[in-house]
Amino acid sequence: MKIKTLQLLVVLMTVASSFGQTEKGKFLIGLNTPLSFSSYSSRIINSSSGSSFENDSTTSFSFSPQVGYSIIDNLFLGLDLSLSFSSSENDVSERNSNAFVVSPFVKYYYPVNNDFNFFGQFKYGVGRSRSKLESIGFIDPSFPTVTESENNIEELLLGVGVGYFVHEVLNIELSINYQNTFYDSFANFSGDQLAIDTFSASIGFSLFL
Repeated sequence: MKIKTLQLLVVLMTVASSFGQTEKGKFLIGLNTPLSFSSYSSRIINSSSGSSFENDSTTSFSFSPQVGYSIIDNLFLGLDLSLSFSSSENDVSERNSNAFVVSPFVKYYYPVNNDFNFFGQFKYGVGRSRSKLESIGFIDPSFPTVTESENNIEELLLGVGVGYFVHEVLNIELSINYQNTFYDSFANFSGDQLAIDTFSASIGFSLFL
């Protein structure tokens, strides 16, 4: 009986020590970025003459810094700022877009041991996006057509992931996320509304202080 009690105490002490990084009263400073950063270009080749022209060249990326505080062991509340940028161009037009979303978030960690942990997160936020489309004028190329659009954004994200403490206070995190993004005016400049559902993977880190 004494041996079993001692074993139980050892287990409890081990579990308790694994909570040290995410215990109540800790600050979280994090940064996440999708694994879908992209930069590509394409060309259209005439099958008869063999001549080609640039069809589209696009670069896009996004990242999300966040700050939180643990109100109880392993449970963090905080704010997340998502920033995204994209640029595309071809022989007749150029388009640039940027967006930001501010989201309160809830994040819960489940430590497995001192190194590994699982976590789940939820965030919902609002923001703005801006797009600018510049096209070569068909009547007079020296007078391009410029169209600008601004949209309100609502964004919801649910994610689960796994983390590994490479240092006592630094957790490297890999997550899988479902994201729903709603634009009150579609950025194709038609005035339509747009809703996008996205499944993605992201990598980042969290620093616990």
